[in-house]
Amino acid sequence: MPDAGQAGPDPCWWSARQVADAIAARRISARECLDAQLARIDRHNAGLGLVVTIDERARERARQADEATARGERWGPLHGVAVTIKDCLATAGLRTTGGLADLRTYQPREDATAVAALRAAGVVVFGKTNVPTGSGDLQSYNELFGVARNPWHPGYTTSGSSGGAAGAVAAGFTPLELGSDVAGSIRVPAGVCGVFGHKPSYRVVPMVGHVPPYPFKPREADIAVVGPIARTVEDLETALTAIAVAHPWDAAAWRLSLPPPRPVRRVATWFDDPYCPVDTEVRAALRDAADRLADSGVVVEEARPSGVRLAGSDGVFRRLLASVAMPEHSAEDVDEIAAGRRPPSAVLGGEHVAQRYRDWVEADDQRNRLRARWRQFFAGYDAILLPVAPNLAARHDHRPFGERTVTVDGVIRPYWDQIVWAGLTGVSYLPSTVVPVRRDSRGLPIGIAVAGDYLQDRTTLAVARRLAAVLPPIGHPELTAVTADELPVRQP
Repeated sequence: MPDAGQAGPDPCWWSARQVADAIAARRISARECLDAQLARIDRHNAGLGLVVTIDERARERARQADEATARGERWGPLHGVAVTIKDCLATAGLRTTGGLADLRTYQPREDATAVAALRAAGVVVFGKTNVPTGSGDLQSYNELFGVARNPWHPGYTTSGSSGGAAGAVAAGFTPLELGSDVAGSIRVPAGVCGVFGHKPSYRVVPMVGHVPPYPFKPREADIAVVGPIARTVEDLETALTAIAVAHPWDAAAWRLSLPPPRPVRRVATWFDDPYCPVDTEVRAALRDAADRLADSGVVVEEARPSGVRLAGSDGVFRRLLASVAMPEHSAEDVDEIAAGRRPPSAVLGGEHVAQRYRDWVEADDQRNRLRARWRQFFAGYDAILLPVAPNLAARHDHRPFGERTVTVDGVIRPYWDQIVWAGLTGVSYLPSTVVPVRRDSRGLPIGIAVAGDYLQDRTTLAVARRLAAVLPPIGHPELTAVTADELPVRQP
């Protein structure tokens, strides 16, 4: 890894590990790095809406980090690194809203478990980043903080729900973020913002302190995970090691030891499917990445698990995803939908909120059969390369969910097609790492997803590192001063 001096003169573009190493070597102070990041946010965030809250205590914490450095102490591998956190993860004494108006003044008394673990690795949390209302959308906007805009072109969305997080990393506001993902919420924003993101295997990182559900409810949401977003694979690895800790209820006995990465020898590809067609530009970018990986000595071939069909997997995923939509519906709403007196809601996960428990159990049984087929598949392959989403980065569209669409090769497709490829691996609890591949014809990034066997997170990261080494860097966005009212948004 190059040292900070080789990474360019602006610390806003250094990786988190480069920042930490430079602070440890006293080539720069934690306060200087924080001040550079805050100055960049002051210059550019108003037109982008990525960072929504600043912690005024951060400068004091950075000062303490510098004093510790002077004493020869290091808090952890990310000592003194200033980072932001997605606004759905609780941060002690710092406003955490989840994009919900009724939490506009909520200040948690303690950190989410993953946030506390990241602090224990030495970071200085200095702000929060934008999310959709309740983290239930593939665009990041809410009535409290407005619209998160893509730093590559603010007329396009950062996606969601970790849109502010991925956008802030791409814009040079922070080197590292914590996001969350149930239907692509780390992966799709990482893809369209041109950064790296990792969705861990289910339950590797505790969800305690995520909003919603309301803060510190003990329920563990199905499928949902917390994971890192960064500008290098190495930062993903460092952050994952830090936050892969026990759920507080399990901490007395539970320990996690993720397997070391497999040697990267054989990788599969699955780049298109009639059930959810993938845009020609996306497929071309993915094929180029696969070809470069093959040229590096890895066997790369088109293959998919026997018995796993995208349509069938998506049907299971949609039924199990219904739990995400339950807070949006009262008991009366569910009764009305079940009786056929009103249609299902078009919100994320809304189509099956009135299913019977027996239906959910059957879907869970089907999920476990899918998991067994994936496990058998990964006995022969180290990883599989997949689309992050079927479409290119989309323009802002804030109409009701039922009226929204996306375009794939000029063909109008359902809005929620954007979660189909993410759900293929998410429903089976598999890890997935997103790598930026190149920019599309409009100058916006395209990413590729590297998925692997359950708990083989270090293997997907190893494949991602191999891809990052053979792909040309896509560069950084050139930020221009714009105001929100200069850019169109499709409204109801």
